[in-house]
Amino acid sequence: MITFLIKSLVFLCTMFRRKNYKTSRPVEGNSADFAKGEAIWWAYKHFIKAIEEPEHGKGIEEYFLNNAPVFSAPSDFNVKDTVTISAGGDIMPSGYINSKTADHLWDDISDFFFSADLSCANLEAPVNIAKPLGLPGKNIVKPPAMNISEEIFDICWRGGKGITFYSTANNHSMDQGEEGLIKTLDFLDNKKVSYVGTARTPEEQDDIPVLTFGNLRVAFLGYTFSLNRQKTPSGKEYMANLLRLNRPDCDISLIRRQIEIARNKKADVIIANIHWSLEYESFPVQNVIDMGHKILESGVDIILGNHPHTLQTAQRYEWKEPVSGYKKSGLIIYALGNLTNVESPVANCSLAALASITIQKGELAGEQRTLITDVRLLPVYHYLRLSNNRCIEARLLNLYKLKKSILSGQCPFILTDKQKREILRLCRLSERLMPYVGY
Repeated sequence: MITFLIKSLVFLCTMFRRKNYKTSRPVEGNSADFAKGEAIWWAYKHFIKAIEEPEHGKGIEEYFLNNAPVFSAPSDFNVKDTVTISAGGDIMPSGYINSKTADHLWDDISDFFFSADLSCANLEAPVNIAKPLGLPGKNIVKPPAMNISEEIFDICWRGGKGITFYSTANNHSMDQGEEGLIKTLDFLDNKKVSYVGTARTPEEQDDIPVLTFGNLRVAFLGYTFSLNRQKTPSGKEYMANLLRLNRPDCDISLIRRQIEIARNKKADVIIANIHWSLEYESFPVQNVIDMGHKILESGVDIILGNHPHTLQTAQRYEWKEPVSGYKKSGLIIYALGNLTNVESPVANCSLAALASITIQKGELAGEQRTLITDVRLLPVYHYLRLSNNRCIEARLLNLYKLKKSILSGQCPFILTDKQKREILRLCRLSERLMPYVGY
């Protein structure tokens, strides 16, 4: 009833100003500190329509078309070591994902996602196994206290053969309080997986994980722009790497300090997992784009972004490294969308992507260099087969393989005509966001 009333109120508040709700806005999106009118803006996106048009007057869509994330190795690059890293989006607590429904969750994308040397994703909520599964809320009066079950985690972890690196810094990091955060890190340690973004002590906060693949060393950083309306305990700000990165005036000295730590640990490449940008929007706003460039210029090589719960764009960004004088090329993926599906009124939440990134170390013109030499992006669709409002089957499907089966009339999945039209619409949106992907 509350949800219906809120949705009706939002519809009435926006119906006469619908043109004002077509494009992205340069707001922060932090529910703990919404600006005037921002709660209505968020509710419009959540209940009425996701935003697919970029911030007005900035030339953002054209900018991304001219800076596609296309990488290759120079012809004279003598490769010594190679690592492939795959990335997915937000692992959400879901009432649809369990051992009965997820037998075939990964079948269609397993080769792409799990054949890498390392698969990583964002753990969107604590894993406090002492507490029940905590699902996303159905209204916006109070942000939900989310919690991921061990069952959902194990479906993603796959006994150590699935996702084995997790970003734990996001707007739900403190949903189960200090105790829940600590229990989550204890749980991950017991599973013998690596993580970054939250910590039990100041020493842990700066103990930057550096993973070794042959002679190639990869460091991981993690940050979130918000903790919703939660806070770290007073004097324990180190527990979550909170930086309000959606704001143009954000101080990123923490990132710079941790970049230096990673370089002192002999990292060849640095990947930052960043929870940022705006929910239910297809393009990042200019503030976020500028912040991404600033972070790369500070020494990060790759940004894996999440939080919008739907697919956003990606880019190759080039700049000149001031110390070495090298021309550098970095990768920013603004948002990959959800990795596990949830009940949501936002149709665009069914659209996501997976990334596969190849990094190589070797010699170029007599100098030792580490380069991104290939980036592949795979748009995916969250398929749910429901009966009497209960989920029977959940799958993550290759979107363009699904499109071909629908158009050929040979789709192996049970879909209504309305669902088929929606999938084809999401295909068109994905092609607009990532036209460089080989469909």
